Amino acid sequence: MFVTVGSFDGFHKGHEKLFEVCRKNSLNNDWGIVTFSPHPSEYFGNLKHTMFTLKERGFLSRIFEIPKFFVFNFDETFRNLSAEDFIDILIKNFHVDGIVAGSDFHFGRGRLGSAELLEKIDDRRIKIFKLDLFEKKFYSSTQAREKFLSGDLNEVRKILGYPVFMISDVIHGNARGRTMNFPTANINLKNRIIPADGVYCTAVLIDGEWHCGALSVGKNPTFGDVNETRAEVFITDFSGDIYGSEILIFFLERIRGIKIFDSREALMKQISLDVEKCGGIFRDSLREPNTKNFLERAKKILCTEKISEPEIIFLPKK
Repeated sequence: MFVTVGSFDGFHKGHEKLFEVCRKNSLNNDWGIVTFSPHPSEYFGNLKHTMFTLKERGFLSRIFEIPKFFVFNFDETFRNLSAEDFIDILIKNFHVDGIVAGSDFHFGRGRLGSAELLEKIDDRRIKIFKLDLFEKKFYSSTQAREKFLSGDLNEVRKILGYPVFMISDVIHGNARGRTMNFPTANINLKNRIIPADGVYCTAVLIDGEWHCGALSVGKNPTFGDVNETRAEVFITDFSGDIYGSEILIFFLERIRGIKIFDSREALMKQISLDVEKCGGIFRDSLREPNTKNFLERAKKILCTEKISEPEIIFLPKK
């Protein structure tokens, strides 16, 4: 079996090249990804939140048609594995006979493992493919996170190759939107990355159908009674009770920043304009081939499969 190993906080265009080599060189489509949870940078306290949750990463693996998705628990035992010991585990327990690695790939205790080391220690036991991705043009999950935090969805899409998304449950809010004829679904932001405050055009999947959503992220400064950042989405052409439900939201475009309005009426007028603008962006996005194809693949999976968190592999403690 061929594998590619990494943190894989989402799959960007560089990762797709790794997948392509795995797929082409595997026998009977026997290949997969080896990754970690928590993200090593989270474990060491250098990263607050990943771009995608583990469940969302598992969902991405289905969209990209990755046959096997191995997730190792990144704990004290795992972090102290030498590069050689880690490779031994892959060979003996998962029958790995090929590894595809980017030229900047590092792993094992002290990050001493690399594609070069693999070539030296495992050239007889395992086949190594070392890639210089995109002629050293650098795509990275770090860049994607930074751009998402700033609200720059266009740059995020350039890095990932698809619209960023979240799978989240709907929670109760203040129900203020309902009193303004714009009932919203409040999105659970606990323990996840939050984009810059603003209003976003989104595509929301509910009961197998895509709906346009105008999603607001912020503290509702016009009313001044919210202390934490919240996200709520007005879903057009939909009425129904989805509290407690889990929905899929794709971020298509940031249309403006958060403003303070002089009155409730002024806010309602702006929301009407936002919803109208989002409708145009949504319709255009569904006609754009790459976005349309990606959303249709996501829809097909969610309509035919139950998406759950991938199983985590725990190594015996020494």
